[in-house]
Amino acid sequence: MVTTIQWYSLLGSLLFLIIVLDAVRRQRLREAYALVWLFITGCMIVVSLWTNVLRLISNLLGIAYPPATLFLILTVGILLLLFQYSIVISLHNEKLKKLTQEIALLKEKLEHKDK
Repeated sequence: MVTTIQWYSLLGSLLFLIIVLDAVRRQRLREAYALVWLFITGCMIVVSLWTNVLRLISNLLGIAYPPATLFLILTVGILLLLFQYSIVISLHNEKLKKLTQEIALLKEKLEHKDK
């Protein structure tokens, strides 16, 4: 039997799925990042429909209160997303540094050519 909270949770998950797919379609979100969000949305849908999954995971981890398990999973997920974004930002900073150096070298060559 599906409860009212499960319907709301499923509706929210499906709405989030539509938002992610729309962002990909409008090219606001790259496919590489969309896969992470689609995975998260899929997990949200599974937990919405089958609440025993949360109880099963709680029992495996030894957590007595299943909603605490949900918050633990969400916290770990957020930390993993932040780590991924930190890596991307670091790579972009390196590329920006190299591009700046290349522009400075090209500018120097242009100034020497004019003299």
